[in-house]
Amino acid sequence: MKLAIELEVPDDAINKTLQEELVRSVKEQAVLKLYATDLITTGEAARMLGATRIQFLDLLQRSGVGFHVELDDEDFRTLRRRRDEGMHKDGR
Repeated sequence: MKLAIELEVPDDAINKTLQEELVRSVKEQAVLKLYATDLITTGEAARMLGATRIQFLDLLQRSGVGFHVELDDEDFRTLRRRRDEGMHKDGR
């Protein structure tokens, strides 16, 4: 789905650089809202912004939007396996 937003701005209000910054900022705010309301994942958010996941996590930190831990069953199995392997190495 593609979302288009139209905003009337006085001709002399912004220049090309400010226009690009404004568009980037609006996109970021929209993606942050979608993420904050649990509608998209960090990976989807990063793709929407043309960024890496790490860059999106940095944006989350700068914006004050909290990070949601996204783990699936495979992640939990991996964590348990690593925990169990660590316990065996420690002699516990």
